[in-house]
Amino acid sequence: MSIESVSARNVSISVNLHGSSVELRTVSKERLLGRYAYGKYLPIGVERVLRLLETRGVRATFFVPGAEARAWPALVREIAGQGHEIAAHGDAMEDHGALGDSEEAVLKRAHDSIAEVVGVAPLGWRAPDGLLSRRTLPLLSAMGYRYDSSFQDDDFPYRLDSDGGQGMIEIPQNEMLMDSTYFSIRQTHDRVLKNWTEEFQGMHAAGGYSCITLHPRPDYGVGRPSRIDMLDTFIQQIQAMPDARFKTCGEVASAAMNA
Repeated sequence: MSIESVSARNVSISVNLHGSSVELRTVSKERLLGRYAYGKYLPIGVERVLRLLETRGVRATFFVPGAEARAWPALVREIAGQGHEIAAHGDAMEDHGALGDSEEAVLKRAHDSIAEVVGVAPLGWRAPDGLLSRRTLPLLSAMGYRYDSSFQDDDFPYRLDSDGGQGMIEIPQNEMLMDSTYFSIRQTHDRVLKNWTEEFQGMHAAGGYSCITLHPRPDYGVGRPSRIDMLDTFIQQIQAMPDARFKTCGEVASAAMNA
């Protein structure tokens, strides 16, 4: 059941912390140099995103793979130290629908890695590439997770009890508000901003919830200076809209639980 009253016109910025864990699914560490070295740009893109969020006074939710938390512990602690929420995003960008009996161990490894780095256990989870199994939500619920943010099937958060996520809330994404949807096919900045603006204005007018999903990478994400400038323009447009409120995914989930 959708929960409309507490989420109407709320906006979340979520950031998928994709570094070399993406390439390591298909190549060895030795192959990362040169063509596959995108992960080395991760701290540069993150710092650009963090500076913008600080300037605009917005707190975001960073979905962090366990492997990235282990590779960049100081960076993840810096993100958390600036007041942003740290949530889980798989361990090494696995397809959870194909893990079988090993899924629980993979979830626990990612969970423990983030808790060790940040000092607080994550309460939110997002499936890498949106791929999960029928066991995923029950396992997350048993581990104490409060929400999932893997699906794109509603304009409002909704309860996951009937899907096996007892006591959990779904915080739906919006593919039209993802940077990778456009930059992966090399859309221009003007076209991305136009599409984002039209989608957000339509959702805002309908009283819906908007989850903006970003990647700090320079290839399919907003990690380039020119794209950060475009994102800044978009955030300022949202802040000028009546009744638009920036909330972390965790804050939206907490409000929905109590509705």
